[in-house]
Amino acid sequence: MPHGGDLLVPTYSRTQPKILMGAVGPEDLMGGEHLVRYKIRAAGEHKIGVRALATTGRVDYLYSKGKESVLVVRNFLVNPSGEYVDVPWRETTDFGCAVQACNVDSALGSFSELEYHVPAIGKGTGRNRSDEVSQVWAFRGLPARIQSIALALLSPEV
Repeated sequence: MPHGGDLLVPTYSRTQPKILMGAVGPEDLMGGEHLVRYKIRAAGEHKIGVRALATTGRVDYLYSKGKESVLVVRNFLVNPSGEYVDVPWRETTDFGCAVQACNVDSALGSFSELEYHVPAIGKGTGRNRSDEVSQVWAFRGLPARIQSIALALLSPEV
């Protein structure tokens, strides 16, 4: 997605996102009672994760395009008991993040990534299949209208 927006992750309770790569400043990563807000604006390459236990299964990206606002919503199923095995390179036993987001503004280009994961299957998990269900919704329009949609879909903290 275009670089320079806000990633919004509704949560069941206050949670501290995991910094998976780079150094994310406190001015860019804020946790509220029921919402994580990640301002994807910094130079460099950075990545965060939010644990499956905390997330509601919805992640949004809000940005401006000219005089309009754009809201991209990803809705997916989360299994709070599932094994989410995508881990930081230096912490290979720190499992559990169902939501991840990348901020890239470097020689690789300038973009934002919104990722979600499903629980692992196979060796040691007791599962041999996974059913994935997700939807993507997108809205574009006047900032006040998009803000009202974000409030309806997310959290009163938007």
